[in-house]
Amino acid sequence: MCLTVSQARGIVTVLGGIWAISFTVIFAAAASGSTVEKHDREALAPAGSHAVFEEAEDQDEEKQNKEEKHEAEEHKPAPKAESHAPAHAKQAPSGEAAKAEGESGQAGEPEHAQPAQPQAKPAEQARPAPAAQAPAPPRPERYKAKRELIKIEKTYTATLQPRDPVEIRLDAKTWSSFQVKEVVDHGQEVRQGDVLIRFETEDVDRAIADQERTLRSTEQSLKDAERLLALMEKTVPFDLATVERNLKITKEDTERYFSKERDLLIRNYEMNLKAAEWSLESAREELRQLEKMYKADDLVEETEEFILKRQRQAVERAEFYYQVEKDRYERFHTMDLARRDEDARRDLELASFIAERSRINLPSLLFQQRMTVEQLRTDLERAKDRMAKLRADRALFEIKSPCDGVVYYGQFNRGEWSGASTLQSKLRPGGSVSKGDVIMTVVRLPPATVRFKIGEEDLRWMEPGREGVFKPTVLPDLAIPAAVTKVDHIPVAPNQFEVLAELDLPKKPLPLAPAMGGKVRFFVYVREDALVVPAKAVFTEDLDPEQRYVYVVKGDAHEKRPIKVGEQVGDKIEILSGLKEGEEILLDKPASSN
Repeated sequence: MCLTVSQARGIVTVLGGIWAISFTVIFAAAASGSTVEKHDREALAPAGSHAVFEEAEDQDEEKQNKEEKHEAEEHKPAPKAESHAPAHAKQAPSGEAAKAEGESGQAGEPEHAQPAQPQAKPAEQARPAPAAQAPAPPRPERYKAKRELIKIEKTYTATLQPRDPVEIRLDAKTWSSFQVKEVVDHGQEVRQGDVLIRFETEDVDRAIADQERTLRSTEQSLKDAERLLALMEKTVPFDLATVERNLKITKEDTERYFSKERDLLIRNYEMNLKAAEWSLESAREELRQLEKMYKADDLVEETEEFILKRQRQAVERAEFYYQVEKDRYERFHTMDLARRDEDARRDLELASFIAERSRINLPSLLFQQRMTVEQLRTDLERAKDRMAKLRADRALFEIKSPCDGVVYYGQFNRGEWSGASTLQSKLRPGGSVSKGDVIMTVVRLPPATVRFKIGEEDLRWMEPGREGVFKPTVLPDLAIPAAVTKVDHIPVAPNQFEVLAELDLPKKPLPLAPAMGGKVRFFVYVREDALVVPAKAVFTEDLDPEQRYVYVVKGDAHEKRPIKVGEQVGDKIEILSGLKEGEEILLDKPASSN
């Protein structure tokens, strides 16, 4: 069958309209299916996979937009036909009208109907192409609240502690250095009463002997001082009274001397001179009378001569006495009287000085003697105390084990064993250790306690009775039950608090020793049916950070709802109230809330 040109053009126009309608339907179906598929994937996908799905959907939409644009450009009408189209033909006909027009062309439309053909292409061009439609905005990511198991596990590095450790410390009182004679080895098992260490005793025995002599000497000195003190307690008051009495007498004598005795003394010397003078005159007169009497008789007998001689001697003696008295008188007035006056004054002044000095010295001597006695008593007590300490230190020169156990050189300080390397060189024959040192520790096996440190943020989890397990480093596959017995709330270091836990050891012997390490683990929080959501979906109020809320999906909208949260584990957080299981929430804060 032969077709005219106008008929061929009609067929082409009808086919183009049919193709455009089919393409529009297919695109709409594809877009609807993509939206449903995306919704299903969001509902089924886990919270961590939304970003991956969103990226894939963006790539699919971009690819579809490119294909639709390319198809629209291929079917775009030619510019020439558009230029001849009438103005009223710019309104696009419906798909059914284009189809009917194509069918009428196939039915053998006459040639005079050809002028209507150019209107089809401009109308087709005026219809909006599918590629020009704006894509629908992506739906915000959602999460459906659900219940699941959450648990918080805490693991710490722990150290095995010795069980009932007994420290061997050189608690010497006076002795400072101990020279080792013999000692047990590190790690040696001992029984109660076994000798752990012996020291050289020659120097301490010599010191004890010297101290004994010092003690006896001090005791004797104290006895003598106490006897002298008892005597001075009597003599000092007596001597003070004597001094005061002498001063009083001297004052009285001096006063009497200047008031009476001085004048009498002067008169006495005057009278003695006069008496001597009178005696001389009397003797001379008597001699003159005798000579006159015997001269008148012109006869001098022997008796008379004797009497004259005796009288002449008396005169001579009187003259001498007179000269002596005269010299005494002159000496008295020129020398002795002034000296006597000075002596009286000085005697009184000296007596005053002696009395004043005695008032100071005698009580001071008594006080000093008392202090001497007190000091000797103190010295005696110190000597006795030193002797007791030396004898106590002497007992440390042989130390025996107080219990059964294993010997460790050094000591345990807050679970850490220290000092062993230093003591290895000292605890040997000839070595020396000092007083106050913990030289070794006797421990009992096996250790049944562990010590570990926690931070401030974990204090709320730890309390006596908290149960966990301990895995020793030496037996990594063994889990020993442990229970917290003590929690220190005073830090041993910044942000470090010590915790002790008791181990429930099996009956089977284990190769465990103090200072060995391991890991202690606790499940501090376990909830099997906790309602959880992603932590990023929980938001806080700007003005009240303690207030938490989520955006709950309500159909095509959402509502802001306050909630109460519990513990956070990883990227999940527990919801205590404000949200129900199965409710959907937005993972991101909606733009309208900003």
